[in-house]
Amino acid sequence: MPSSAGKTSRRLRRISQGLFLALFTLHVCLTGAVTGGLEPRLTFPVRLLLDFDPLVALSNALATRALYQGLLWSLAILIPTIFFGRFFCGWMCPLGTLHHMVGNAPSESKRGARRIESNRYEKWQTLKYYLLIGLLASAFFGNALVGIMHPLTLFIRTLALAIYPALHVPLALRQPHFRQAIPLGLIFVAILAFNLRITRFWCRALCPLGALLGLVSRRSILGLEKRAAECGDCRRCLLHCQGGDDPIPGAAWRKSECHLCLNCVADCPERALRFRLFPPKAATRDAPDLTRRRILTSLAAGSVAVPLLRANTGLDVEANSRLIRPPGALAEKDFLARCIHCGQCMKVCPNNALHPAFAEAGWDGIWTPVLAPRVGYCEPSCTLCGEVCPTGAIWQFSLAEKGWTGVAARPIRLGTAFYDRGRCLPWAMATECIVCQEWCPTSPKAVYLRPAEVSDAEGNTRQIRQPYIDPGRCVGCGACEYACPVKGSPAVYVTSTGESRSMANQMLLPPAPVRAEWLPATGDAPGWTKSSATRQFAAEDLWKYVDGDAERYLRAGVRYTQTAAYRFRDTIEAVADVHRMESAAAATAFFESEPAAGSRPIAFGDGGRSYGQSVTIHKGPFFVRLVAYQETAETETALVGLGGAIAKRLDRQAGP
Repeated sequence: MPSSAGKTSRRLRRISQGLFLALFTLHVCLTGAVTGGLEPRLTFPVRLLLDFDPLVALSNALATRALYQGLLWSLAILIPTIFFGRFFCGWMCPLGTLHHMVGNAPSESKRGARRIESNRYEKWQTLKYYLLIGLLASAFFGNALVGIMHPLTLFIRTLALAIYPALHVPLALRQPHFRQAIPLGLIFVAILAFNLRITRFWCRALCPLGALLGLVSRRSILGLEKRAAECGDCRRCLLHCQGGDDPIPGAAWRKSECHLCLNCVADCPERALRFRLFPPKAATRDAPDLTRRRILTSLAAGSVAVPLLRANTGLDVEANSRLIRPPGALAEKDFLARCIHCGQCMKVCPNNALHPAFAEAGWDGIWTPVLAPRVGYCEPSCTLCGEVCPTGAIWQFSLAEKGWTGVAARPIRLGTAFYDRGRCLPWAMATECIVCQEWCPTSPKAVYLRPAEVSDAEGNTRQIRQPYIDPGRCVGCGACEYACPVKGSPAVYVTSTGESRSMANQMLLPPAPVRAEWLPATGDAPGWTKSSATRQFAAEDLWKYVDGDAERYLRAGVRYTQTAAYRFRDTIEAVADVHRMESAAAATAFFESEPAAGSRPIAFGDGGRSYGQSVTIHKGPFFVRLVAYQETAETETALVGLGGAIAKRLDRQAGP
């Protein structure tokens, strides 16, 4: 008879699995329902589940050479796995729980001896490791394809975009609809159906997160002890084995495949199996059976996948004009390097404006978010998409930075609206219509009206107000397209032209970047030596240098940045940043936005402040920041001297 301890562990695991599945499902559904109102807000952290995910953190770090805020929480899963094995797969993973439930359903292909034999280890279970290697290689070369196969993003995407809209949770403020909901739902059902043939087929063969946790757990101190002398060779330990890890005596137990479900212990009538710390290693295989040739093949496939998927004109020279990304989205290549296709931003959008992309984003951009203005428009008072993005593909921005609810020098722009005059009622049919102008949320409005004399069908002259778009004011929110009364193809439509995230996708000529050397050379400032070459960043690349604060500079109007490191008499190290803003007024405004508390004024340029270990200066269209790493008696004096040298150099650059 199975041991009472084994039965208890099985009950605890089922309770744990059910609890995590219920919480995960409720979390996904309610976060799509509680948002709304004049200023949509979240009542609890939506991205918390993905912040704890080690595969999301690893792929993000490889793609960006950094780690986005919050992803260090993944250590809460990773560190216990190092010591105790794949507990997440057996006790917490919501998708794994669903596979577990479906896999235990009655099936003709898994009855009696066939069920026991189906739970033996198979060589094809190594497929997930090669898949993981390929996906991480593609992440290293700039594409987060790992999100398509990731179990949590797969579950969130399907639940939020297919299942939740079909159920229409009563708490929802608006019935959501999503493009591609049916294909996403069918793919999910097909994955679950494989469990009727092979228990937890996804987890055993395809799950990249399971593969990562399996590799991490190879040195875990918790393992299975087999007492062969007490075994009756009934093979009941294979009856409910979830991982296909061969707990039977006479075969090597596969540690990296074990989900710690403890079913083998619970089912053993002889009590010949038990999990313990530091078990004997004689009957254990720690690492998966991977071959060097297949590892190299996976690395090559993952590396080639990125250029192969982008071997078309759609990413640069012939981009789809309707590829309108959410506010705060990075430039397209950087966006694809970070976006894990999770659907979080689409789920929380209060106006149902964000939808999964298909052909418009290219093959590597499938299921990434795009704005569908005909379905919904971007709410001016909403910042939710930036709040829930777990990887920084959509930067976290404030209402002031978005700039749609007040006067802002540089609001976030998604694109520009255009008129199809052949379909517009005032232009084509001599019929009064000002819906687009009424819906336009910008202040002053981007849609303006001009009176015109037109003739109707009878030849009578009438005064009609005809709409125009001011491209300098339009932010591409899509409200005009959403509200346009012309059904089918609307008379006004939004394209990505003029989007803030791309300096190339502009129709209004931006000021040319200045590439003169703004930083002093060695000897220009007494005692200072230039210890690095000058690094230069255009506005769209600034996040590579000040990741986490770039948006503040972009909103303030930065055009170009130069930075270099300096050393003062081998005692003080400092960094100097010179930012070329769009105008002298923008540089002054940014300087004034810095706190003055604890500083003293210095007479450089048009104004400056010294904070002891840092100095800020504005001169014409330039804003300068100097920061020292050491605090000594001469730090402030030395920094002021370096600031003076920079101010003199900028005197020759701060022209019109």
